[in-house]
Amino acid sequence: MSDKTIRFIDSDYRELFQIPDGASITITYPPDDGRGTLTCPCRYIDEAHVRVGNNDYHICEFAERMEALRAKYEPADQLRGILVVPFSGEERAFFDLRSDAGKTRIGLLSGDFGNQGDRFHAGLHLNEAQTEKNTPDFQFEVHGAVYALRQELLGNRSGMIAYCQAHPEAKLLEDSRFSQYGFKLETETRQYFILCHVPAFERDARFTIYAYEKTAPLREQDRQSVLGQIREAQEKPRVLKDTGEHKHTRSMKEPER
Repeated sequence: MSDKTIRFIDSDYRELFQIPDGASITITYPPDDGRGTLTCPCRYIDEAHVRVGNNDYHICEFAERMEALRAKYEPADQLRGILVVPFSGEERAFFDLRSDAGKTRIGLLSGDFGNQGDRFHAGLHLNEAQTEKNTPDFQFEVHGAVYALRQELLGNRSGMIAYCQAHPEAKLLEDSRFSQYGFKLETETRQYFILCHVPAFERDARFTIYAYEKTAPLREQDRQSVLGQIREAQEKPRVLKDTGEHKHTRSMKEPER
């Protein structure tokens, strides 16, 4: 499996999302364009270049082309039916690197929003003892989890701070220097615990996302969680009816069908 990731940005070099090498994006053209929605596989060329469909682009060239066409682009594979909720009391240990509390930590992503608060910088750090968990499935899911979180909790610095302040029940720690908040994003086989660090000097706000794989016993316990109850209800028979980068020479190529 390739461990390379492809960045997609806007024309101001703000990162929108990343996908694993070989994954696809969905491009939605405006109604008057006539092309509708296309799904295009993508291949990594280097840090600044990508192959979308059959055409090669500088990542800023692609962004400018899509903006000129008023087209929207996003990961083709997105997480569905997940919840971003404040953590429960017994899960405090999952925000602490010194404790596994019965779970397997695959790794963590730590990052911030840049000097202006509208960028997104994050790096994935894998647990060396769990490298076998770094599967294609995990790579696809972790990028999907980050994209889902960026739609609300981690959209930008001011958005993260506002989200935290709107959920005081998620507070992990507070003193005169900073506050910390914890949230949880859950999938069928993994849980992501999001630690938001909000210092008195808000420019230094940052986040850490801890990725855990559920063990078999915990998957059974999950039947009692909110997400587990939702899945259980869905399975029952139904009675009712249903930054310093330089722009390159532009081309005018577009993704092909």
